Amino acid sequence: MKSKQQYREWLDELVSEYCPPKKYCLLKEFLVSSHPDPRMLMQLKCLEKYKYEISKIADKEIDWPEAIESWVEKGFAKKFAEFYDNNDEIAFRDLYKKIMNGNGNNKNGEKKQ
Repeated sequence: MKSKQQYREWLDELVSEYCPPKKYCLLKEFLVSSHPDPRMLMQLKCLEKYKYEISKIADKEIDWPEAIESWVEKGFAKKFAEFYDNNDEIAFRDLYKKIMNGNGNNKNGEKKQ
């Protein structure tokens, strides 16, 4: 489990689009206080980026239920489960790229099946 300081630093990267790093931000303070599961936050952040990208392609705003359904149907939720590791210090953008490219290594450094 991450210490409060490690969690704060991890949140800096995760919410950088909304909150300046190393500055006070109500969103960050709420997340530090409530300490939700990092796995859930990381998947929501990946899903948020996915929603943005498919909205841009569709040239219209895709709603959350539709984005979530697409995320699951296209196998991205499964890929997230394969690639995400609570102990890994991977940045959100790197994890998202792995999910979208469908590549990654298991803990032994071998390609995942």
